Amino acid sequence: MRSPPAVWAIRDGLWSRVLDVSSLVEQRDAGPHSETAKVALKELRAARMIKVMLPIEHGGSEALCLLPTTGEGERAPWVLKIHGGPHSASMDTFNLEVALLLLSGIAVIQPNYRGSVGYGETHAAALLGHIGEMDVADCVALTKASLAQLPESLDPARGAAYGGSHGGFLTAWLLGCDDRGLFGRGGVLWNPVVDLPSMVNTTDIPEWVTAEGVAGGAGAASATWPLTAETLLELHKRSPLSVVDRVEAPALMLLGAADQRVPHKQGRSWVSAVQQVHQRAGGKRALDLTALEFPGEGHAIASVEGNAHAQQSAVAWLVERLLRK
Repeated sequence: MRSPPAVWAIRDGLWSRVLDVSSLVEQRDAGPHSETAKVALKELRAARMIKVMLPIEHGGSEALCLLPTTGEGERAPWVLKIHGGPHSASMDTFNLEVALLLLSGIAVIQPNYRGSVGYGETHAAALLGHIGEMDVADCVALTKASLAQLPESLDPARGAAYGGSHGGFLTAWLLGCDDRGLFGRGGVLWNPVVDLPSMVNTTDIPEWVTAEGVAGGAGAASATWPLTAETLLELHKRSPLSVVDRVEAPALMLLGAADQRVPHKQGRSWVSAVQQVHQRAGGKRALDLTALEFPGEGHAIASVEGNAHAQQSAVAWLVERLLRK
């Protein structure tokens, strides 16, 4: 988590290190920016990681809290960085965005809400039929638990959320939930799911929508057509678009125009809805909303140029808003 990766190879049962980024950085002839890189690597190694866990009776989820070095008596702003999937996980591995945030003096909270893998089948399967409810509750609870456990390290008044795909779904929910004040500095949404009823007819994985969003459904077997009005209503209630009128914090939307998994019109509809709410309010509510669309890019925005642009935009946007006192 606090050190760049190394590449190893095995031959005849013997492991050898092919490439070690940290060693390259520490070489005196590593290039014109070597001193800056060395300082950055030293700062990363000084970062602390602390686990925050919820009681078993409250789901048993946990978060990895990464804390930058700060001055004496200073509390760091923070980002709740949410993994997608939802059946994936936040792990103790190097991540460029996390490193850049830590080097900017921003703490990173990475929640492994119910539905995340690595905690057993029961924990992973618990979320089926309960997205927009159980995962949102876990993210809020883990955020509150982190702030309560680390009161001398985290500034509760300077928090934001950031996620892609299902992490974007949760970011949109957190910006409109009852506890949205926790994330008052805003959110970054990367190809987010925001409208389940419309997504079920446009995504390349329609069975995912009903398996995750229909209570009582038996996994993919719950994806039966035609969908009933009751099913569509339930999917709407589980969609962050249903609370878009409560969004008050700034947001950055990152969209791949050729995304077949979560069509870019999902994010566009959320942006349009937030704008409409603002206009109906007569422009009295502050609106800080930016949308970037990447032509030809898919769900991951995976090209070298596109991915670099998207990641740098996300980090720069968060740094600008979180470092304000």
